[in-house]
Amino acid sequence: MLDVLSVLNGLFLGGTMLANITLYSDADYEVQRTYEIRDVATPISAHREWWRDESKCKFIGVMVPYARDWPETIRNGEIETVLPPEPDKVAGQAFIINRKVCPGKPDEAIFRGADKWRNPGIFLEKHQITAEDLTGMKPQDRPKWFGQVMARIERVARNDAQIREFLQFTMTQAKPSNERASESEGAQETLDENSVVKESTNESIKNRATDDDKRNNPR
Repeated sequence: MLDVLSVLNGLFLGGTMLANITLYSDADYEVQRTYEIRDVATPISAHREWWRDESKCKFIGVMVPYARDWPETIRNGEIETVLPPEPDKVAGQAFIINRKVCPGKPDEAIFRGADKWRNPGIFLEKHQITAEDLTGMKPQDRPKWFGQVMARIERVARNDAQIREFLQFTMTQAKPSNERASESEGAQETLDENSVVKESTNESIKNRATDDDKRNNPR
């Protein structure tokens, strides 16, 4: 399996940040009923508001549990309390949306993330999430759960065909961008090399012309 984070870091940096969007669940999706963190991922779909032009589009992605594996600082007035990490306990559900499917149009690759602090229970139909654009974010600005969630998706994909397809779609969209960047750099290098050769050739022609002129017009 490819190093997902390395590829995504190369793919999604430097883009223009898009506005957050609200998505509404298309169905009830069950959330695990224990707090023990496990490697699971649930395919989901969602939609936007009925009055939007893209109201008929489906936003496809996965719901993945995450643990708070970082210290959390709680402030209550002047009192500050630091909660230690709880890497073995479910803290919420993360959502990675990677595809927009609209009738009569090719599937569009997107990359948005959201989370809900919802533990055992159900992510109900028409419940909403606010999905932010991850494409223009630097790694340090992404949600703190991002790394562990992508790693969990990668592990689940080894034995789950649906999650593997989700991951492969994301990676397939990443490769052309990286290849285009590489091709662009290669083209620029070729252009620079050609410029050097051209300058060298012109200089040689100029020198020969000067020598011929001196022979034909001695002083």
